[in-house]
Amino acid sequence: MEGTGSHEKLCTPAMGCSAVDSAEIFGDLPATVRFELEPARRFIGNAVQEYQRCLDSRNGDGVPTHLPRASALLFGQPDGAEITIGDIEFVTNVRDSDESVMAEFEETIAPQFGNVYRNPGRGFWCDKKGVLQAIKKQSAKGLELMGSIHSHPNWHEIGPPHERYQKLSENPTRIDEYLFGQTCWPVNVIWYICGGGGRMAHRVAGWRSSLGQCESLDIRIPLAIRDEFDVESPPQR
Repeated sequence: MEGTGSHEKLCTPAMGCSAVDSAEIFGDLPATVRFELEPARRFIGNAVQEYQRCLDSRNGDGVPTHLPRASALLFGQPDGAEITIGDIEFVTNVRDSDESVMAEFEETIAPQFGNVYRNPGRGFWCDKKGVLQAIKKQSAKGLELMGSIHSHPNWHEIGPPHERYQKLSENPTRIDEYLFGQTCWPVNVIWYICGGGGRMAHRVAGWRSSLGQCESLDIRIPLAIRDEFDVESPPQR
């Protein structure tokens, strides 16, 4: 669901770069991000599967018990005009199994962002060993770790009543902003899925943390994907 965290960051990797460091890292990277067809199709396939699993888990009151969490790392190459995403890697989620991650949610994230984050089903945290393995694998193909992508469902409409206070969309939540700033990755994509009336609609947007602010990116999704899955995105520059 919300947030893709990691004990890794772009440069070394390790968490905790400052706003100044972020600005220096991103200063010469383009703000246009173009997805190739195959990685876009692989992610949306996983996101749709997770969302359908959520819908299928609805109880007698119509409330889902499964929180859909689709998340992946983005690999690609920048040039002078854009960052091209050539592949993605699905890395194991350790949000509810790594003691240090669970402690961070309990001691830091929940007090700062709300008690709903004490629920181990909220959030996604990449296994650090999996991140390093993915980096090595993609590096052999000439691709660099550019960032992450994760899904947001319309949980504010379909989730338990006590968790509907926060409207989700393709825009970052407060915890997304926190994690984007922690990882210091130059590309952070949110894929919003909203189901209703027997269909699913999708909206996608990209973000970059710089000087303590989330700046929007120009996300280019292949036309074939946009048409097939009814994908909307902000107007392309």
